[in-house]
Amino acid sequence: MKQALRWAAANVPLMLMALLLAVLAWVGALEQANPTLERSFPRPVPVSSTNGGENLLIVGSFDEEVQVTLQTTQSVWETLEVDDFKATVDLSGLGPGVHEVPVDVGLDREPATIVNVQPEMVEVELDAAASRIVPVHVETQGEPAVGYVVRRPTVDPADVTVQGPSSYVTRVVEGFATLSIAGARDSVEETVSLRPHGAEGDTVPHVSLNPDEAQIFITIEPSGYHSTLAVQVVLTGEVASGYRITEISIDPPTITVFGDPADLSALEEGFIETKPINVAGAREDVVVRPGLTVPAKVTVVPGQQVQVRISIQAIQSSLTVTSTPEVQGLEPGFTATLSPDVVQVVLNGPLPRLQTLTPEDVRVVLDLFGLPLGTHQVEPEIIAPGEIMAQSIIPATIQVRILETPVVTVTPTSTLTSSVTSTVTGTITPTLTVTP
Repeated sequence: MKQALRWAAANVPLMLMALLLAVLAWVGALEQANPTLERSFPRPVPVSSTNGGENLLIVGSFDEEVQVTLQTTQSVWETLEVDDFKATVDLSGLGPGVHEVPVDVGLDREPATIVNVQPEMVEVELDAAASRIVPVHVETQGEPAVGYVVRRPTVDPADVTVQGPSSYVTRVVEGFATLSIAGARDSVEETVSLRPHGAEGDTVPHVSLNPDEAQIFITIEPSGYHSTLAVQVVLTGEVASGYRITEISIDPPTITVFGDPADLSALEEGFIETKPINVAGAREDVVVRPGLTVPAKVTVVPGQQVQVRISIQAIQSSLTVTSTPEVQGLEPGFTATLSPDVVQVVLNGPLPRLQTLTPEDVRVVLDLFGLPLGTHQVEPEIIAPGEIMAQSIIPATIQVRILETPVVTVTPTSTLTSSVTSTVTGTITPTLTVTP
């Protein structure tokens, strides 16, 4: 027994050393397989507030963020998300005013240690919550059409509640909106967004309006001393032969006149005529600013002028012409026979131009380039002036028979005669052979 105790006492240091080495080896193996890292998380972490006073508000939008550096293992780092962090500021015990508050960051992952947070402090402005009722004010922009008057607008609701930090709520004097009535001839009804306005006409920040919209109705009606009349164009003369009027545009289409209500009510026609516009012989658009035939005791409101555009176009028509095809690209030593040797071409275009066409203006071309001996069906190409469009050709293809050019033989006699019979469109190169 004593011997065993002596052996144990003598070997305890060695046993402890062996155990320590085993632990170190195990830790080293773990570190090598899953090393410890110290890195800055690549995305900012949003900061939230806690324990704010019951009647206190954060002024503005609290959207602070911090950058977090931590120490953790490779396996934890690879699975970290922003939602794993919890960054907060504690507002307990704080009153109205601007405060520097420390940021506390927690991480619900193990093993992990927060090494650094930047910034460590964030600025928070607190103010007492408040609300008050303010009137709604609508401002109209522009003027209605000449001869129309604006009545006082109706606003629903007439008042709204402004809510937010006390120091900003007290600056709001009205819920404000603008509405354009420029050129209006009828009453305007529209839903508009309201803005919190201060006494200087500025928009007050950090507050909200409830409701934040209002229904606006503005009555716009004719003045008893004005009347709006349609403009009627008066034309004289006829456009050139082969042309027609396609459109008459008037800008503006109506004119406002001024006069005694009794005289205005006597205008039963409801329109006002232009001075006569002469279009005799016109072949293109006519643009004029004509005068107006104003009824007695009635005056055109100053500043108004009418422009009239009379659009004129050539009458579109069609024409059928007969043409003899031209041959191009026929190889030397070849001759070509066409069947048929004339075609009919249907053309579309302005009538005046069709009436002046000459046979030379329209060409029908057959391209025989590269075609060998034999019979071929060839589609002709129509070449017409730019204003003219070829609608169709009859027939659509022409049969072309390509032959070698015949040889001409001459035999000397008392009378030298030569007879060559050929139907050729192209070039004939005769060969002269003399027999003694």
